[in-house]
Amino acid sequence: MSRFDWRHSAFAPLVGVLVSGLLMVVGAVAALLEFVGATTAPAAAELVVALIIAVFLTTVLRIARAVPDIKRESAATARAVASISSVKPGDDTLVARRLRLFKESAEAGSDAEAVLSARSALDETEMANKHHIDHALIWALPVFGFIGTALTMAAMVGSFGNALDGQGDPSVLIAALKQHVLPELASAFGVTMVALFLSVLAFGAMTLVERGERAGVAAADEVFLVYLARLPGNKQAPAKAAPAVAAPDVQGLTQELAYSRGRTEELIKGLDALRTSVERLSAVESRPQKYTLVREQ
Repeated sequence: MSRFDWRHSAFAPLVGVLVSGLLMVVGAVAALLEFVGATTAPAAAELVVALIIAVFLTTVLRIARAVPDIKRESAATARAVASISSVKPGDDTLVARRLRLFKESAEAGSDAEAVLSARSALDETEMANKHHIDHALIWALPVFGFIGTALTMAAMVGSFGNALDGQGDPSVLIAALKQHVLPELASAFGVTMVALFLSVLAFGAMTLVERGERAGVAAADEVFLVYLARLPGNKQAPAKAAPAVAAPDVQGLTQELAYSRGRTEELIKGLDALRTSVERLSAVESRPQKYTLVREQ
């Protein structure tokens, strides 16, 4: 993209960092930790939660970029279902790419069904590759939560060791547990809880988007299954089923493809005849020739 808008690749991480930093400054991160049961908000726990929020916002914004494309593909498919003539082969949509391949394969006399099947597989692969980074970010959310838990527990162990004296007084041990261990444990598990909850939300959003994209591919394939079934030479349905009346645009497309295929077959026959004539001429020229000299009187 040449212009910087919400679908730019740098927009999502920038917004995630800015929003998480603002939440940390205003104390919303500490309030979130206290909401999930933490009695204290150590600096390490706050930093990790702010990082988790930044990754979550980045992931959600990256996933949301696919929503306009899903709506555009759905509208294009709906127009194709109503009238195939409304689809422009030059458009960058699923149905337009299939229409272009459908016409080219039919004119060339190749297997249109195999071509469209390959196009569908390529679209599925492209959609899977498009969301590789998003899946990685979703996987990283609980990992950051465990890292925050480990950092908080490491700080807890250090504080607990400093609070103990060299005499091993049980009252000092109990006081250190109440002051340094139990509150820090609540904070440590609070970080993990926040990370797991946000990862579930991000995974749900990712699932909805991927489901919409796959549904778009299936709908575009279904549009052209009708045309594949109505191509000249294809077997009809069982005899007991009444023949369906094709729509005018379907009949026009079928006649155009049949005419193009006939012209192509005529051209192939003409080329075969020309090649046969050239071979015969070459065979005649390659024979040994016998010449007779005649003396004029």
